[in-house]
Amino acid sequence: MEKYYMVTEECSLHKAWFGYKENKAQVNELFKEFKEKIGFESSEFYVTDNEIYIVPTEKDVEAFGSVLCGPINDGLRKFRTTSKVGKAWVKDLKDADLKVESKPMVILYFRSFGGGRYRSRVFDQNGNLYCSIDPVDGEAPKGFVEMKASEFFQIIEESEKEAS
Repeated sequence: MEKYYMVTEECSLHKAWFGYKENKAQVNELFKEFKEKIGFESSEFYVTDNEIYIVPTEKDVEAFGSVLCGPINDGLRKFRTTSKVGKAWVKDLKDADLKVESKPMVILYFRSFGGGRYRSRVFDQNGNLYCSIDPVDGEAPKGFVEMKASEFFQIIEESEKEAS
């Protein structure tokens, strides 16, 4: 059964989430600078500490096709790690003293997780952190305040209204 929570600062997930968001913003800024420096058009991308992927435009394919691997998902293509572009991304990330952080996984904050499938979501609204998880075994971690599903979904609706 799915349960819904507000996550307070008592739980390390709170700090991890907001740290992740700050890191994501810094990496996005670095990508914009990198894109201008290298000269590709695409603004759709995925990056790791060692790799850079883009959804190339026709112009990008013309200019960089020889160093782009084949498409994987929805046109996403990796720059070869041995290419000048691939090496430049790793260098720029290191020079900026950044690492690409992964999104925190809600399940890792529950001690009784024994494996299997689960679903979770995590988001923030007005400085508050919320999450849901299904299934839940045992008690919620310290700093997780259970809430009604109706309250949770009302917050999601408000968030969507603000975004549009």
